Amino acid sequence: MGRVCILTDGTAQFTCTEFPGYNLVKVVPFEAQPALLQPGGSPNLRLSGRTAEDFLNQFQLLGAMFREIMVITVSSALSPVTWNVSQAVARYNGRANVQVVDSQTTGIGLGLLVQLAAEAAAAGMSLAEIDRLVRIALQRVYTLICIPSLTILAKSGYLTRAQATVGEMLGLLPIFNIDEGRLVPMGKVRTQRHLLDSFQEFIEEFNNPDHIAFFKPLNGRTFRTRPLREYVRDSFPDSPFSEHVLNANLAAMFGPQSMGVVVMEPPERIL
Repeated sequence: MGRVCILTDGTAQFTCTEFPGYNLVKVVPFEAQPALLQPGGSPNLRLSGRTAEDFLNQFQLLGAMFREIMVITVSSALSPVTWNVSQAVARYNGRANVQVVDSQTTGIGLGLLVQLAAEAAAAGMSLAEIDRLVRIALQRVYTLICIPSLTILAKSGYLTRAQATVGEMLGLLPIFNIDEGRLVPMGKVRTQRHLLDSFQEFIEEFNNPDHIAFFKPLNGRTFRTRPLREYVRDSFPDSPFSEHVLNANLAAMFGPQSMGVVVMEPPERIL
């Protein structure tokens, strides 16, 4: 019987296909229905078939193979997944010890935390040690996201329908920061060039990050990433940089045209 496995949800997006401990990671997929978030942390993302019962079944299956289960979920302010997991934990009476962490993020940010936990599990760290590591690390994951789908923002209450209509006519590109798991408006730009400048200014705030990632729209909308890639290469030659296409669950959550930047700082920045 193994010691620790990592369970996460389908909004997690990994920076590589294989990483230390990837065989210890189990992803629970779900089908997300469009349009989602409610300001103030009232999620409206509907999950198809991913109830507390589904997670309880996962605990029972994994509990037969592992002594401890670390569950790292999408932010509870963006989705009810964490609530469903908590309900499953309350009903679980198996032998495995289960620990749940609200990542306060999603997408690549969540993926980076899962990768970190998996590597720690592969190295033989205990559940308590991994829990502490992840809770420290989630404080140093930063995401800036552009959500051009103003209709989704209007349905979620971030804009009025009139604001969404005018914004779409003007081609405005709203930018948000994910802060303590919630979308926080940071401003609006009009062009891709200005958006690229905003991403670069965001990255400039950091020193020698552990990882810098850019995610592109799902729908194939072109975006000139070369200037951003060259800036990162010149400014942070020792920091890994990766590019990804927005995954389907996040496209349903934020809209297929969404794009953004994720930065993870090294531990010493907050210890």
